[in-house]
Amino acid sequence: MSEEAIQDTGSQEAVAAEPVAAEAVEVPFVETLAEHLRVPSTAKFKDANSMAQSYINLESMVGADKVAIPGKNATSDQWREVYTRLGAPEEAGGYQFEGDVPLDETYIDTFREHAFNAGLNPSQANEMMSFIRNAVGSMNEAAEQGAEEARYNAEQELRQEFGQAFDQQLGLAQMAATHMLGGTEMFDEIRLENGMMLGDDPRIIRAFAEIATQIGEDNIVGDTAELIMTPEQAKAEADKMRMEEPYTKADHPQHQYYVEEVNRLYNLAFPDP
Repeated sequence: MSEEAIQDTGSQEAVAAEPVAAEAVEVPFVETLAEHLRVPSTAKFKDANSMAQSYINLESMVGADKVAIPGKNATSDQWREVYTRLGAPEEAGGYQFEGDVPLDETYIDTFREHAFNAGLNPSQANEMMSFIRNAVGSMNEAAEQGAEEARYNAEQELRQEFGQAFDQQLGLAQMAATHMLGGTEMFDEIRLENGMMLGDDPRIIRAFAEIATQIGEDNIVGDTAELIMTPEQAKAEADKMRMEEPYTKADHPQHQYYVEEVNRLYNLAFPDP
């Protein structure tokens, strides 16, 4: 065997003889501490950094004013002391609210009492009032929008019913209400469930317009007023005229007048869209 072969063989045996390194096993951080330091309060830390951060936090609390939390059998006076130390005012009147408050003074005082009983500090009470302010604002906005939609729908209903007589019928209803009640202020003071005022309700307007007819328009608007028929009135009058002799007989002296008047009345009753 050559010397070179002997050298190669020896090299292989040397490599085979080297021990295989064992895989590294992660040791829990707490086990790296001295035996007397391996306690539950240190076992929760995963590394030195988390333990150091905890120490820094603890050190920052040294000397800080501390508040002892009363037990389950604590009295209201004991809890009041805690609330006061946490910033609550000494009386309900101590709460001052920022910005406009959308409540009557009575409700504001009631809120102060509840905030005081709950032990809220001024900042917390203002946060709650801010919530109330936003909630009331949203509800008022929604209510006004609903009232506006109700008013619009009511007007469209009456416009459809009164046709070209809409403005006049509205005026007659108002004058009839004034004639009977001495004024219409009450109709602008009572709000209905849908948000619109009583005076905007089609039933009220329709009723007083009918009362105006029963009282007699002349007694309300005077002799010189020219009344406009509603579509219903115009149709009724046209139907009536069509049954009369001047309309049915072409040779009647008033036939042409009747034909034109019936056409006019039907145009009032069925206006072009």
